[in-house]
This record gives sequence, C-alpha cells and structure tokens, in this order.
Amino acid sequence: MNQIILVDEIGYLPNDPKRAVYRGENETEFSIISASDGREVYHGVSGREYVTAAADEKNRILNFDAVTEEGEYYIKAGDEVSATFSIKEWVYRDAMGAMLKFFYLQRCGTELSQEHAGIYAHPICHDTDARIYGTDQFIDVKGGWHDAGDFGRYVVPAAVTLADLFLAIELDPGLLKFDFDIPVDNPDLGALLSEIKYEIDWMLKMQNPETGEVYHKVTCSGFCGFFMPEEEKEELVVSPASYAATLDFAAALAMAVKFYEPHDKAYAEILADASKKAFEAGLKMEAKGFHNPEGVVTGEYGDECVEDELYWASAEMYRAFGEERYRTIFDDMAYKHISHGYGWEDVYSFGNIAYILSSYPVDETLKNIIISAIDAKADSLMYLCRSNGYNVSFNERSFIWGSNMYLIQNASHLFTAYYFTKKEEYLEASKEHVHYIFGKNPCNVCFLTGFGSNRVLNPHHRPSAAKGKAMPGMVIGGPDSELQDPTAEKYLQGQPAAKCYVDELLSYSTNEITLYWNSAMILMLAQFVVLP
Repeated sequence: MNQIILVDEIGYLPNDPKRAVYRGENETEFSIISASDGREVYHGVSGREYVTAAADEKNRILNFDAVTEEGEYYIKAGDEVSATFSIKEWVYRDAMGAMLKFFYLQRCGTELSQEHAGIYAHPICHDTDARIYGTDQFIDVKGGWHDAGDFGRYVVPAAVTLADLFLAIELDPGLLKFDFDIPVDNPDLGALLSEIKYEIDWMLKMQNPETGEVYHKVTCSGFCGFFMPEEEKEELVVSPASYAATLDFAAALAMAVKFYEPHDKAYAEILADASKKAFEAGLKMEAKGFHNPEGVVTGEYGDECVEDELYWASAEMYRAFGEERYRTIFDDMAYKHISHGYGWEDVYSFGNIAYILSSYPVDETLKNIIISAIDAKADSLMYLCRSNGYNVSFNERSFIWGSNMYLIQNASHLFTAYYFTKKEEYLEASKEHVHYIFGKNPCNVCFLTGFGSNRVLNPHHRPSAAKGKAMPGMVIGGPDSELQDPTAEKYLQGQPAAKCYVDELLSYSTNEITLYWNSAMILMLAQFVVLP
C-alpha cells in the first residue's frame, strides 16, 4: 500500500503536537475530516519541502495541532486520504496493554490457558532439566520468557528488558495497577510486577550458587522449525557463564529490590543477595565478550565491549545499596569516559540514569558532566530530526538489523535529555519517534502487530507462524538496508534504505521480534502517561 499521507495510525493525544507526512513535491492544502460525519474540522497548508534521502522521497509536513477534540479522523489532500486515526486522552492504552501482555504470551515452562492466551494457549513447554555445556550435570532452569521469534532464553537481553520496564514504572506508576488480562498469583504485586517476577525467578536459576557467576543462556543447540514451543523436544543446553550476563544480572536485580521490598521483604532480600553475589563474581571474571561454544548455533548476544556492564552495574548497586565502593568504581569509570546506550550491547545510559537519580550522595560535578553529555547527545540527534521529513533521528546509514530498536533508543536519549534539561524540543522529537513506529514511516507500516490499517501479518515468530495469525502487541525489527537474510535479498534489492523491509515470515533480519524491542517501546510510551 503506497499511502501518500502518512499518520500515526493509532493516534494522538488531544493536546500533543500532531504531524502527518505528505509524500509529494508540491505545496498542498489539506483538511482534517471527522470520520463519523464527514465534516471538515480543520483546513491547512503543508509546510516546507524536505528531501529525505534515506527514503528517496520529497516530503512535506502537515501540522494539525489545532485539532484537539476527541474523535476519529482522517486527512484529505486532493484525491489522497490517510488512514483513519484517533485523537483521545488514553489513545495508547490498548497498545500498551498488548505490548505488556506479550511477555505473558512468551512465557516458557508453564501452561498458557486458553482463557488468557486465546489461540496461543499451549501446554507446558521446555520442562526438562538442562545440561550444563561440556558436563554431565543437569540443572533446573524452567521458566522465564522466550526471547524472540525462537524459543531461547538469554540473560543479557532479559536484564535490559527488565531495566526498561522498571524505568517505565518510574515514569508512569499507573503501570503497577494496570490490568492487561493475565493470571496474577499475588494481587498485592499486580499484573506487571507479577509478570516481571516470573522472568526474575528464571534468572535466579541461571546463577551458579557456588560462584555467583551467571550462565549466559539456555537454548537447544540449534533453532527449531515453525511450531509451538511444546513441540521443541531437543536437549536443552546451558551455555557457560559470561561477564556480561553476570554484571547485567547484578544491575537488573539491584533495580528490582525497591519494587518488591514493599510487598515481600524476604524476596527482596533474595534479590539483593543474588545481585551482590553476582557483582562480586563479575569483578573476578575476565572482562571479555561471549562466544557460542562449539556445536551451539543459537543467538549469541556476543558483546565484544563489556566495560559498560560494570559501569551500569556499579551505578545500580550504588543506587540500590549505597555502599561507597560501588560509587568509587562508577566515578573512576565515568571520569574517564561517558557514553550512551539503551541496548543489550551498550548499557551506558542505564548507568547514567541510575547515578543521576540516586538518593545517596554523588559527585555533583560528575553528575553535571553526565547531564551535559546527555544534552550534547540529544542535540546531535536533533540535527538529524530537523533534516528529514519524518522528524526522526535517522539517516541512510541508520537502517541496520533492529533499526526500530535503535530509533526507539534515540527517542529514549531525547526524552532523558528533556527529563534532565526541560528542553521542550527534545520531548516533542522523542514523541515523533513513537509516531514513526505506529505508521508515520516510509514503509507505511504500523510496526506493532495487531494495530494499524497496514499491519504486519507475517512476523518471524514461531507461535504466530504455527497459528497462522500474528500475535498482537509485538514490535517488529524494521528496515535493514544490509539485506541480511535470503528473503530480504530476494525482495528488497535496489530499495532505499528506509524501505528495506518486507512482511515475510523468513525475513528474520527485518521482521523478527524480541523482548527488549517491546520493552524499549513500553519505556517510550510511558512518557505519554498512557494510563488513567
């Protein structure tokens, strides 16, 4: 569908800035039309022309900030019309609910009931003990969430997923009371903390009780076919412990303590002890990236630069427990090098935020240096935002595997800079990135499954393929101009970078999903305060 007028197909908040993109060279008049009765509620003229090289397009922005009345609308310009969209106060509530429920639907090691999972219900999967690689020892690592379109479970992306979710709760505490239709064993915890606990309980099993080190992942030795998880019957293998997994584990569980302490002090103590044990173990480990052991070919998450793991972990340990030695480690590292990143490969930003928000004393000079660095990073992203018709911080070199995640991370940088500097342009720009994911993009696709008129139908996701219907609430990876799978090579040769996306099951480089893409988007939506 080559739509000429592109909008956020989910919608806009009444008092937020509202932008659409018109793909055309000439200035045009446009109207906002009420979908319920066909009346024109606003008339405007498109803005200046942008050349968006990554999409090989000329674009004009349609501004309709003045439309604030709740309702359903579409845009008309000449003979062209947009998809219908909403303007309402809680416009992202359903999207948030679907994205949160996704974690429950990715549960491993338990039965999913038809009542809560619908067609994605299944009996217990992966319920056997797993062999520790290279040994005859088997351990219980049942539980947790399937990481992506496959059924592997990986500590490093799991830790980043939890970090996103905990920061989202801090931004929008209403998430703690949000009911997104999952079974809840402990009503005091609520749905989200209950679901996060399910993942944490698995992570605790991945820690070696003797050494404190944390095993990197548990998977079969290779990827399985496109069927439901209970049908994967190959032996489960626990890969060796890694530096990244151990320190990411320490950081994420340190974050968790304060959320569970009011409800279950004993459990919070378990988390604190496991976190501290992992941190001490990490200090003794060689700081190197993980590589798949021989014979294991599942997702590697092989981070070659791991100093940021210690940076993040030391900041979270200090924020959680206040011990001066944690701060000393962080201060020494930060004075040498300040960087940014919200992904599994680069977790510096989590460390920066933890340090700035610590209730324990910090070096105020260093704190201000970090905030200045965040501001400078945001300013560089704003240069990209201003130079293309989609108002996002990407250029033609930005479209790599998981591009939507990197775009959302840029939005997080912008919002973080707004949070600490109160520069409104950062807030507005971060929200434009959300609109991009929800349909205002060169592919004219709502990259959240189950939403939008031009929606993703064939994600690289095994339960979706097995049931013949895309599981709702999954954020898709997005355009990858490097064409890193045979399907992308077949369909996308010669396409502009921003349009190197294909809605095909086997295009794992453009159409897969992961836990931490969802959590990154949840963190971004939390800035809107989407829940009443």
